[in-house]
Amino acid sequence: MKTKAKVLTLITGSMLATSVGFAAPLNDLAPGEATMGYSYYGMSHDTDNKSFYIEGAISDKLTIGFEHSNYSFSDYDDDGVNTNDVYAQYKLDPNVRLILGNRNYDYGNQSNKMFYGVGITTNLAPRLNGYASVITNNYTTEWQAGANYQLNQNLSLNVAYKNNKDDGDYTYDGLGVGLNYKF
Repeated sequence: MKTKAKVLTLITGSMLATSVGFAAPLNDLAPGEATMGYSYYGMSHDTDNKSFYIEGAISDKLTIGFEHSNYSFSDYDDDGVNTNDVYAQYKLDPNVRLILGNRNYDYGNQSNKMFYGVGITTNLAPRLNGYASVITNNYTTEWQAGANYQLNQNLSLNVAYKNNKDDGDYTYDGLGVGLNYKF
């Protein structure tokens, strides 16, 4: 129990100290395994966030992935704004990983921006893993904390809280739910 308490303290401290995160849930994959998922968040300021991601483990320590996110705003008639992330996660140990990636913004005067961060996972109960992740760059601050519940060998349910802040804009935050499929 002491290890879980230390990990959860580190997760909370990281979120509070940096106020940033990563939209895709953290998954444990063996080399050659992949996962894809879909998440929906009802966020503040009448905003919805829908994300799709796919990632694969290319070694015991390295996972690469792609994520597409769409933020739609109820008070606008347009299609919202999109981001596309290409990223790598490097496991320092089974519970801690470094995150490095590139985010492409399709709005405003932003284009491609590198981001970096950290992710932490811990087993909370049989078939239930908790996680938190933190990323940042010079424009976006984002963080996420949640849990994956293993429904069966390949399918898991994800429930999370997400917080996103772009420089000079509102903070968008809210609860979300998603499904992940491992293959």
